[in-house]
Amino acid sequence: MAKSIPAIVTPEVLQWARSLDRITLEEIALKLKVEVAKVEAWENGSEYPSLIQAKNLAKQYRVPFAYFYLPDTPQKTKRLEKVDYRTFGNWGVSEMSRELRWFLRDIEDRRDTMIELYKEAEVEPVPFTLNISVDTAEAVFATQIRNFLSLTDQIQIKFRKPEAALSFCISRLEEQDFLVFQAAKIQTEEMRGLSIAYDMFPIIALNRKDEPSARLFTLIHELVHILSRTSGICNDMSQDKVQISKIELFCNKIAGLTLVPTPQLKKNRNISLIQQYGLDDAYVNAIARDFAVSKEVILHRLWDIGVIDRTTYFDTFNRYSEEYMAYKNRKKKDGFLPPALDKGTQVGKLYTKTVITAYHAEKLSPREASNYLLGLRVKHFGAIERWCY
Repeated sequence: MAKSIPAIVTPEVLQWARSLDRITLEEIALKLKVEVAKVEAWENGSEYPSLIQAKNLAKQYRVPFAYFYLPDTPQKTKRLEKVDYRTFGNWGVSEMSRELRWFLRDIEDRRDTMIELYKEAEVEPVPFTLNISVDTAEAVFATQIRNFLSLTDQIQIKFRKPEAALSFCISRLEEQDFLVFQAAKIQTEEMRGLSIAYDMFPIIALNRKDEPSARLFTLIHELVHILSRTSGICNDMSQDKVQISKIELFCNKIAGLTLVPTPQLKKNRNISLIQQYGLDDAYVNAIARDFAVSKEVILHRLWDIGVIDRTTYFDTFNRYSEEYMAYKNRKKKDGFLPPALDKGTQVGKLYTKTVITAYHAEKLSPREASNYLLGLRVKHFGAIERWCY
């Protein structure tokens, strides 16, 4: 049998690469089908992996293979340890999945890319300075968010569908140099949304597996986190006061008030019909269309303002939940998305425009631009550019 070719890699870089995603020795040994002692030997320099093993390590760690030959660890440090990636919600996440760990690293890398490309283009990012205390009156907090988003009653009534409202709100945030990303491979049970309140290029991430109405609510929920400087990972948007944390209930309340303000809700023509004839799905759906939100959000707001009682709320909410689960079970898996739309929705329009602009200015090579856009082929650059505008 031919002797395998050793890869004369730098042990410290192997250790660094494994630590990026907090991969254990046992995990990587299992992936490469070797003993843990073998990986330890590679990392302490007493042995070298074969060329094939080293390439597999690079693939598992998601770093360029050439990094392993650097004399020392790359100077560009990751900041995952510096960010409080708390998990809010009713269950919490005892251990992050590898997909979530990768996603956290990816969004930090994208932000680093934005900083570098803005600096290269001599563009100053919009500084994020708005800070609203959690002690602020709820209605005032919600009004400040609507003002920040330029979300008026006249604009909102024209949406009719959550997709339109979501697109509008994301666009308004991107105009303020917020980075809005969407995860495509993470289960909603682990992450519904996350936020990082940086003073420059703050980050909001949504889960593309959620329905548009759920993503809209999550977007505003995460914006509350950012404005109140309580960033973290959220995996539950329920209203269960026993299971959910106080800060999550607060963010949910403000999100509901932002999307469905009390004065406008009370004036809605369907409120008097509910008061006269009782709760009916037709009335709930009509109000939901007027505010471009889910019927679940409307249901809770009706309870908030005393139009329905607690029992009616939970009975109806449970029925809606059962109906949704039945719909979800019937629904076919997400179909094929065109490459430009698939990659574009994951990284957002602000990020995509910045990368494409740098590409046209010859600041990025085709390969670099492709890598920044999640491997999108150059032949699809025109399509993703049209999607942006």
